[in-house]
Amino acid sequence: MDPAGRPQERYARLARYSGLADILPAWQASACAVIGLGGLGSALAPQLARLGVRSLRLLDRDIVSQENLGHQQLYTESDAALALPKAIAAAQALSAVNSQPKLQPRVEELSRHNIRTLLDGCTLLFDGLDNYYTRLLVNDYAHAAGRPWFYAGVVSGELSVRAVIPGHSGCLRCLVDVPPAPGSIPTCSSAGVFPPLLQLAALLQLELAGRWLRFSDGQAGGAAAWPDLIFGFDMQSLRLRSLPAPRRPDCPVCTAPPGEGRYDFLDGVFDERAASACDGLRQQLQLGRALNLGRLAEMLAASGGFELRHSPFSLSAARGSLRYTLFPEGRIVLEGSDSPQELNRFVDTYLGG
Repeated sequence: MDPAGRPQERYARLARYSGLADILPAWQASACAVIGLGGLGSALAPQLARLGVRSLRLLDRDIVSQENLGHQQLYTESDAALALPKAIAAAQALSAVNSQPKLQPRVEELSRHNIRTLLDGCTLLFDGLDNYYTRLLVNDYAHAAGRPWFYAGVVSGELSVRAVIPGHSGCLRCLVDVPPAPGSIPTCSSAGVFPPLLQLAALLQLELAGRWLRFSDGQAGGAAAWPDLIFGFDMQSLRLRSLPAPRRPDCPVCTAPPGEGRYDFLDGVFDERAASACDGLRQQLQLGRALNLGRLAEMLAASGGFELRHSPFSLSAARGSLRYTLFPEGRIVLEGSDSPQELNRFVDTYLGG
């Protein structure tokens, strides 16, 4: 056993790799957050678990569905049939991979109101997101808190990855000042994705995080030697590119020291963009009370017309092109319509207003 009580043989092959041996203790002392557990997050999280990180916070608001199973490697048909929240399904899968990291699933919508609570105590932040509004919110938080975070985007046959190191690099807002308008850029939902690219993006994120652990420990020239680059890969050309990504001179976030920037997304300047941040038709409502999912499942089954999937963590009720997902804490998500009236009608009819 090592000093932390980990069996030596479990990590023996990792420790023999010269590019990892010297920083494996730093990895195993780290508290990591994977923000978003779709295709990218479900590629990242198993690798972090296998490294034996001290704790692994798993954040996602959604449930597992059939369309996830082609490219999100953590999930099974059983998870989809039970409508398990991704964070819960991920924690269950990862506990079978490695029981030593402290797994912390969080089934919540990340917002400026809860981001500090949800990410408090995490030392490394990994991007598994699918929209720029939330990424820019995380970018604000990371700079304000002085936490390194590792951005990645994968769409169709292309990827891009960069490390955002407060005080040592530019940030995402240097590249994307405001979130693109819905429908203006391709997404995984609209353009699809080649699943192996998700693994390559995760590899690059983890390699950059490992280099940061080494640099921040004073090795390899120290943190001042951090390369400020963005990495890209295109399936058509089969070329991995690295391009300079210097700090934008007028960036409101990273031209100031960590904690002293102008954090528009944290401060709510762009709140009106939050509702349209995700691709597709989606509405959300937070009731001021908890929900008894078992009783609601019985009532909706009796009313007829709904295809139900029920677990202790969520209830999915689909009818035609609409799907309502209900969570015990009172959160309700409607997919398939951008009409608040449609969601309010469901609440008035089945939940008593």
